[in-house]
Amino acid sequence: MANKESQTTIGVVSFTDPRDLALAEEAEGYLKESHQELVGYLEGKGYRISDPHKLLKKTDGYFGVRSTREIERCIELLKQEGAACLIIGCWKWTEPQLVLRLVKELNIPVLLFTRLDSRWSGATCLTAVGASLWEGAPNRAALTHMRLADRMEGILPWVEGVGALARMNRASVMLFGGSYSLRMEHLQDDIPRLKSFLIGDILQSGEYPIILRADELLKKSPRRIESFIKWLSDNKARIIYDNKMMSSESFRKQVALYLAAKDLIAMDDPIIGISIKCQPHLSIHYGVDGCLIPAFMPFSEDAEGKKQIIPTVCEGDIKGLLTSCILHQLNPEIPPLFGDLKYVNDDYFIIANCGAASVYYAANSCRACDVLPNITISAQCQGSSGGAVHYRGRKCQVTVARLIRIAGHYIMQLGLGKGRDVDDKIMSEMLWGRMWPHVAVDLGITASDLLEVAGSNHYSLTTGDITAEITHLCREAAIPVLRLDHKEEIARFKAQLARQAGWQ
Repeated sequence: MANKESQTTIGVVSFTDPRDLALAEEAEGYLKESHQELVGYLEGKGYRISDPHKLLKKTDGYFGVRSTREIERCIELLKQEGAACLIIGCWKWTEPQLVLRLVKELNIPVLLFTRLDSRWSGATCLTAVGASLWEGAPNRAALTHMRLADRMEGILPWVEGVGALARMNRASVMLFGGSYSLRMEHLQDDIPRLKSFLIGDILQSGEYPIILRADELLKKSPRRIESFIKWLSDNKARIIYDNKMMSSESFRKQVALYLAAKDLIAMDDPIIGISIKCQPHLSIHYGVDGCLIPAFMPFSEDAEGKKQIIPTVCEGDIKGLLTSCILHQLNPEIPPLFGDLKYVNDDYFIIANCGAASVYYAANSCRACDVLPNITISAQCQGSSGGAVHYRGRKCQVTVARLIRIAGHYIMQLGLGKGRDVDDKIMSEMLWGRMWPHVAVDLGITASDLLEVAGSNHYSLTTGDITAEITHLCREAAIPVLRLDHKEEIARFKAQLARQAGWQ
């Protein structure tokens, strides 16, 4: 079904032969039936359809587009209705140059669709048009066009993927505190290049505005802070004070930091994701960790009611933030999880962010009454003061992803895995960071395989299987995909790295 937040408008245009030939009436009937079946299917899945055929007012007896004048009218109508992607009905022969002209002028993602019907020349049309798009290559859309036959359901992940990329390219993310925390080189990035193909803007701000706003809330709006703490307690979250690291005062400052970040995001241009650098400006200089920000910004409610889910990462990780935003654009009702690759064995690996991650994963639920009884906020093991948000991940299907960069080239690491219940046995093996949230994932590969190709110590995930949608998004953005759940792909990737490095 259509992503209800995407509102992707799909253009659908079917072409026919510009020559006057025998069987024209029968052929046009077949073309019209095929076109309307496709449009009806997509509308039934909840998509908005821009169908120029309804407004062309043709009087020549031909349903399909067959002239330059009709193409110009299609371009005008599709632009007026904001088509974000284009499906070309290749039901029977047309002259490929007609399609090429439409694709050149619109410059939006293109999918060629046909039926495998032996009575008509759909396969001939699709391959001739596809080859002409490659040969003419007027834009990226022509080069990355998709081809599909018969399986209408295969259109859906393509629409979601290219639609998400279009939204990403109109959106902004915010880096509070900038990037490159703890001298982790892989957190640095080429921001102008990323803005050329993947994200509209990457805004940067110091963390001082959050600190100023937090101090203002502590002074002028203490009831907001107390209401948040009461909401946690009323929903049976465990809050453990020790009057050292986790004092009432330090926790109130952490709540104030969360509310301050929430307020600042609401004031700015639409932001689809944020990073909190935290170390050292919040955790040391301001005196408390910012852990409630990555815990509750990527969640759908708090003490003040329903709210927007904002994907949140730590330490200025730009590629991690963009990965989380991609997951959320494709799965908008579920907050993405971000965290450190803390432990790996042959059966599973642990993602445990250094203090907090979306509380959704404490119960795989967007309801606070389900989630909060499963979290414990207790003394953090790093920073000057404050608490960490602990929970144990639950069993579910997950899509794991990470945008990485090797020698300037971007790659998406992607896998479909099984989330495991984090039980007492797993937790008994942990020492450092036991108070952090722990999520266990099995990708069906060995520890050695994962460690040899891991492109970061940070990974993101969401529930369900959106690997096809991510693959289509990456294809449109010219980002190669490495499947972490395919041992053969891992082996090829390692061999390719060796060749590129001159080892072989």
